[in-house]
Order: sequence, then structure tokens, then C-alpha cells
Amino acid sequence: MRTLWAASVVSVLCTVAMWVFAVPQLVFSGVVDVGPLFGLMMVLPTLIGLPCAVAGALAGTICAVRQRARNWATNLMALGQVTTVALAVAIVVWALAFASTGWELIALPTSLMVGQIVVAVGLIKAGRPRMPRAVRASS
Repeated sequence: MRTLWAASVVSVLCTVAMWVFAVPQLVFSGVVDVGPLFGLMMVLPTLIGLPCAVAGALAGTICAVRQRARNWATNLMALGQVTTVALAVAIVVWALAFASTGWELIALPTSLMVGQIVVAVGLIKAGRPRMPRAVRASS
């Protein structure tokens, strides 16, 4: 459960950085330009966020199978992580399996930008995870 929460926090923070970079450009010019900050604000968060989404999808699936996911917030986080990974796999298969140029991989950050919206809703609904009383007392 903590793994799902931690992976969700990191992947949502990566997604927030991408939204902060892309939305103003899309609003004002209609396209996201590849400039000096593109690598820092789009590529790096994708390289960090996707492995976290994979870890979150695995942790969420394990929580669901073991029936530890007892509330809607945990289920939303797990569903969002699985959606993110499924979209990323679909984009990679689209770029590599068919007769394509590979430029389709530029759409890979959109898997995070779409799937992590559900994860963010789950995180907001869940709030901060509670630590057991014994752990708080010894800190």
C-alpha cells in the first residue's frame, strides 16, 4: 500500500511538471515547441514517471488481488497506474510494430499526462497515509 502511494506521488509530480510546461504553450501557440527546457520538463519526467507508474501498477494490482485495496482512493490510484502503463505499452507497440518511423514515441509523455489524472484524484481523495501508532510514538 505504501509502495502504491509513494509511486503515485512521484508519478503525479512528474506529470504536473509536464502539464506546467505543455499547457501554456498549447494555449498560446497551439503546439509544444522543442526548446531548451523540453528535455528537463518533458523527457526527464517521462523517464522517471513511467517506471514509477509500472511499480505503482504492480503494487496496485497486488493490493487488489490480496484485497488490501479497501477504499475508492486506493482503487483509483491502482486504476490510474494501470491505465498509464497500458497507454505507454500501446504507444510503444504502435511505434515499433507497424511500419512507422519511430517519431510516434514522441507521444509517450501523453500516457502519463492522461493516466495520472485518475491517480491524482485518488491521491487527493486518500490524503496523507496514516502511520501506525507504534511507529509515530517511536519517532
